[in-house]
Amino acid sequence: MFESGRFSSPFRWCCLLGLLSLNGVAAPSLPVPGQPAPTYTLNDCLQLALERNPSILKAQREIERTQGLIITAKSTLYPQVTVNGLAEKRNDDLFSQGNYPPIQRFRDYWTIQLAVTQSLYSGGANRQQIAIAKLQHEASLIQFQATIDQVLRDVKYAAYTIVVNRAQIDADNQTVALLTKEEARQKDLFDAGRTTRFNILRTEVNLGNQLSALHQTENDLVSSEIALSQLLSIAWPRERSPFDPPFLIYVVLDCPPIGQINVGDFVALALDRRPELQVLDRQINIAERQVKVDQAALLPRIYLYAADEDATDLNEVTGDKGVNDYAAGLLGTWNVFDGFASKGQVISDNAALGTTYISRDEMRLQVQNEVREAYARLLNAQSTIQSQTANVKTAEESVGLAQLSADTGYATLLDVLQATIDLTSARTEEIKTKQLYMDAMADLERAVSLKFIDWPQNKEIPATTPATNAPPVIPR
Repeated sequence: MFESGRFSSPFRWCCLLGLLSLNGVAAPSLPVPGQPAPTYTLNDCLQLALERNPSILKAQREIERTQGLIITAKSTLYPQVTVNGLAEKRNDDLFSQGNYPPIQRFRDYWTIQLAVTQSLYSGGANRQQIAIAKLQHEASLIQFQATIDQVLRDVKYAAYTIVVNRAQIDADNQTVALLTKEEARQKDLFDAGRTTRFNILRTEVNLGNQLSALHQTENDLVSSEIALSQLLSIAWPRERSPFDPPFLIYVVLDCPPIGQINVGDFVALALDRRPELQVLDRQINIAERQVKVDQAALLPRIYLYAADEDATDLNEVTGDKGVNDYAAGLLGTWNVFDGFASKGQVISDNAALGTTYISRDEMRLQVQNEVREAYARLLNAQSTIQSQTANVKTAEESVGLAQLSADTGYATLLDVLQATIDLTSARTEEIKTKQLYMDAMADLERAVSLKFIDWPQNKEIPATTPATNAPPVIPR
């Protein structure tokens, strides 16, 4: 069990599969060849990522690997049993009969030896190695949480990018429709002798530029869909067009308000919960214990041993065909001088320990900066959303007035085109501002390793409450 951290049991990660059905919702279905593409919500995408993302799956295998390290380290607590065998045919001209009196009379023989050894004292090396293996296992569990946080953040980023690209396509299509309508109107006016050829050409140029921007956004949409399919480990069917994704995304950029939370509370929460910091704490503990392991190399080691050996003569002429002997006792070894190898290893371990301390201090500063940067972006996006929404309404009204003024002769074609471009820009900025808000929220969730629903203003818990027994961050 962890001394600190968010897992109450080394096997806590095994319970994740039971948590993947979020809030009791059925697991999302995977794409089926020949069937219509399924539609995924953000919750569906997060759930599929937990089940299928390669980084998460590899982190699970790392947990299994470190569990094996514990078993290996604990092997020193148990007796070691070995069986040795020998079958020998001797030639007196080439080999002596040996120095073991019971079998000196044997010319051809075989022996079987059963030996048992048990480590009694290793200078503390065995105990430290077991502790190191347990710490490595704990670190893999915590790193598993860090991987989950990063993957879920990346999935949110990819899903939000798809939403923004589609919104941008909608805005571009609306602008293309307006420009197409304006092109037809200018041609009608030209036929009536009320405008010039220049106005028609100018409208066509703007329409062509807008169509080019539309195609570029469609390419960006394909790229974002491919990025999400990679995160969800969903293969793009060979027969599907690049513009025909294997799944559709339905995500609403709702931009929930964050309330009045002090940035200091977020910083304290991040320093307490961030998995990367907890991993570095374990690595420091591992490095400290490794120093003790290498120092123990210069201490004596004591083993208890027992052996039983049977030897049988293969020569049928010999009357006494076999002997049986046993031995038991203590075996001690002491590496009095190893040419300063242990000393050099201890120096190297202390240097590595110092590096880990520096890395932890560096990570603490990085975590604080990540929290502050995400918090600042969140506040800026929050203050921009309302003004930008109002700006879109103003731009829509401006386009209508520009067209009406152009019909009555109070505005030129350039005024109409500029108003149309301004409307497209306003719509684009509105959806991009919402994306910035949701991206910043995803970054802040990862920075504090806590989903929005459990933030201090949404859940009555102190910001500095230790998260010792809290479960992994699973989206809802």
